[in-house]
Amino acid sequence: SSNRRDKALMKNAVAAAGLRVAKYARLTDPKGADVKPAIEELELDFPVVVKTPRGMGTQDVYICDSMEDAIQRSSQIVRSVGPDGTKANFSLLEEFLVGEEFAVNVVASPTTCKGVQVTDIWAYSKIFEEGAMVNTWQTLVNCHDPKHAVLVRYAEGICRAVGIKYGFGHVELMATYSEEKKRYMDPVMVEVGARLAGGRKGIMTSKAVPGWYPFEAMIDAYCGFPVRVPPSFTPVKSARHVYIPNNSKKAGILKSYTGDDFDRLPSYDSHEVIKYVGKRIEKSVSIMSFPAFVWLVGDKEQVEKDTVAARDGFIVEVAEE
Repeated sequence: SSNRRDKALMKNAVAAAGLRVAKYARLTDPKGADVKPAIEELELDFPVVVKTPRGMGTQDVYICDSMEDAIQRSSQIVRSVGPDGTKANFSLLEEFLVGEEFAVNVVASPTTCKGVQVTDIWAYSKIFEEGAMVNTWQTLVNCHDPKHAVLVRYAEGICRAVGIKYGFGHVELMATYSEEKKRYMDPVMVEVGARLAGGRKGIMTSKAVPGWYPFEAMIDAYCGFPVRVPPSFTPVKSARHVYIPNNSKKAGILKSYTGDDFDRLPSYDSHEVIKYVGKRIEKSVSIMSFPAFVWLVGDKEQVEKDTVAARDGFIVEVAEE
């Protein structure tokens, strides 16, 4: 369904269900002439977000601090070929959401008590660089913790709103933490996908949650069989997906790299190097522009130490073009 792929249509469906969504507008002018009127109509303050409507992997998502930047990014996206290989007939203008970002993963099946069940939540750690919010790492958190209760209910509602009834889904959202209430409040959707979340989240959750077999559960859910879930999805270990950056801060041809012996780390689980010597490397902004990824699982203190060691120890040499 387009509600689960087109970022504008999914917002319409979610808003129609009475759930909060970010203010947004479709922009179609190839020269960006509709940017200023849209910002004024929505009463948005800078920064604003301009992005492609059918993106993936954080590609073509821009945080714009000025009208000129927003116009440039919108005209860049309109009529271009998007990350999914289709022509982008419009760009999306959105309000900039403040708070912390999470990925809430679900299994959907009529055999579960509510039709949709949250299996794991991942907290995103990002920094602002190169005009975008850039990933540093993502950490598994306890979906049963009362401070995440509002996120669970909101994500379940999102999945029902866009029609996810069988299989896996994931909701990316922003929320703010209330010190007074000791819980996250006011969640708002970034996007929703009707598929298994990327970044090995299902695999890593299974290594931290005893009795959870996500791929068996996915097959059961799609086939209409009873989904087998553990008594609790509370993690007994810390799990983290670490983004290893191009720390040269330069784009060009990758000459060499060192520090890829990630298995030296006590909490090491797996890794993937996706950039190759002699090939072009970009500054690390979108997910696929990172040269490597590492997955860690173990006690929290060790995972924290190994995160720093993995990121700081990977050194690249880049020849600027």
